[in-house]
Amino acid sequence: MFELIIKRSNLPSYLIMDKREHQLLIDVKDLTWWYEDSPYLLFDKFNFALYSGDFTIIMWKSGCGKSALVKLLLWEKRPPARSIYHKREDLSRYSDEEIQYFRRKIWIIFQDYKLITSLNVKDNITYPLRIYNLWDMVIEDKFKTIIDELKIDYLINHPVKYLSWWEKQKVCMARALIHDPEFIIADEPTWNLDREYTQQIWDMLININRVWNTVLLITHDVHLLNYIKSKYQVNIFQMC
Repeated sequence: MFELIIKRSNLPSYLIMDKREHQLLIDVKDLTWWYEDSPYLLFDKFNFALYSGDFTIIMWKSGCGKSALVKLLLWEKRPPARSIYHKREDLSRYSDEEIQYFRRKIWIIFQDYKLITSLNVKDNITYPLRIYNLWDMVIEDKFKTIIDELKIDYLINHPVKYLSWWEKQKVCMARALIHDPEFIIADEPTWNLDREYTQQIWDMLININRVWNTVLLITHDVHLLNYIKSKYQVNIFQMC
């Protein structure tokens, strides 16, 4: 594990999240894990920590367990006892109800978007709030804030199936932000975008961290790493 601290670009102070009040959100301690049908260890005493307000990057190579780590964090795979902690509580001991509540605190920006193609942009973005039965007034207020910040008001009535890859990723980011998650996992968010749009997504992730939320970016893209660390303060963990 290593850490790089890069001086952030100049911004008005009210736009920069106060990073002094760190809270340990996720703590992975000596994680040792493998798939049941494989004789090989995928994780051998892997350690990782995510603090509130941070922009953290996990660099990985093929076969190093990126997908497995995400599944363990989301409890799609049961984590081993005493290996993954959420706010210092052993994630493996969560009840079904506690797991569902925990999952509501996280949102993923998927590399393949996971948008609902039968819905338009607005309905996709507000979907996480509607399943929680929030008042329409609250939903509309949150929605307006998000589309203004991400500058996607021109898209709101478009069916998502007609959007470009770049537009779909912006909608995916808006959907991730709208329910105020505890932290956001960005899983290879620029894997199928050309360089122009890729850089815009990177800048949006930086701004999300400045203004909105804790970001955990998982990528193998060295260009992405070099671009972000030249502009911003990041924590970097290396897998394999």
